[in-house]
Amino acid sequence: MRSIKYFILYVLALAFSSCAKDELPHPTGRTVMVYMAANNGLNGDAYTNINQMESAFKDVDGKLLVYARLKNVAPAIYEISYDTGTAIGSRIVKTYAEHNSSDPLVMRSVIQDMQALAPAESYGLILWSHATSWLPDPSIRLKSFGDDAGETMDIISLKNALPDDLDFLVFDACSMASVEVIYQLRDKAHYILASPAEVIAVGMPYHTMLRYLYQTDLAHGLKQAAQAYYNYYNQQNGLYQSATITLVDNQKLPILAAQVGEILRLQSATWSVLERDNVQRLDFAEGSPTAGFDLLEFYQLNFPKADLSGLKQALTSSILFKAHTAQFNGQIIRSYSGLSMYIPHVENAWVHPYYKTLDWYNASAANYLFKWVP
Repeated sequence: MRSIKYFILYVLALAFSSCAKDELPHPTGRTVMVYMAANNGLNGDAYTNINQMESAFKDVDGKLLVYARLKNVAPAIYEISYDTGTAIGSRIVKTYAEHNSSDPLVMRSVIQDMQALAPAESYGLILWSHATSWLPDPSIRLKSFGDDAGETMDIISLKNALPDDLDFLVFDACSMASVEVIYQLRDKAHYILASPAEVIAVGMPYHTMLRYLYQTDLAHGLKQAAQAYYNYYNQQNGLYQSATITLVDNQKLPILAAQVGEILRLQSATWSVLERDNVQRLDFAEGSPTAGFDLLEFYQLNFPKADLSGLKQALTSSILFKAHTAQFNGQIIRSYSGLSMYIPHVENAWVHPYYKTLDWYNASAANYLFKWVP
């Protein structure tokens, strides 16, 4: 009888142990997290995008969590589920007291919460909000990424807020495919998908591109997502037919930096003119605080006799996909290497001390670009 009793107790213990485990989240193949800082003029677009995600989240092998900081709504994390209604149908899995979503400490904590709520073998993160590349502008209180009632963060703070285990990082935000931003965040994710120009209308068309973010072959899936983004806007009419998109393999970026540095060091002795005005601009909105220029065309125009084959090969190796519409905001795009860069100008001298703290400045010997300006 004692043997039977102990056997029964053993079976019950196993049963209770299994029940306890069932209460914990089970790791999934991939969790995609969206950090949506929408307590600003993009609030209405946030609802549209969440509805797009819900309508597309069908037969997906993975999880999708959206942190949304919406106007007049408590900040919350939603676990996205399939729904075709106009209201948000996905359940809330965590709520927060009022806070500033542009505070790096808040961002770090929220992303940790999302990872704990949906543990996975693979993580992707979409950063959704306003953005202005690397360029802080205190006059309008924009500092590179995010906008929570005017509060923002710069890309050094953004880097410190991000986890180190991301497989990919997507910017549903303007102007973040600059070489300065991408290089600063190179250690945070294997791939970055972003636009060097503005992101118009409601941003990324999640109803057409979301499913690609869950493909086993991640590089192939991200290329398809980028293609879907381009296709969506290329099919629009008028000024809405405006898009640029770039997919970067971050592991190849040190080679790009080395090639740029070699060109600048070799050419510095005879370089007498900084050609800026005729370089393809990749900021197209009137009054934009971002000053983005096509990276390859800058070197082609400034060093027409230099051997740029190494630079071109480095761009080909690091950029897995790039596409652009023929025009953007009514302006022709004649050159597109996939990445923008900053060209120093005396009017921006106030921000040059900040620029010189960025990783790209040191890695690419960008100090040679500043001999004309403070």
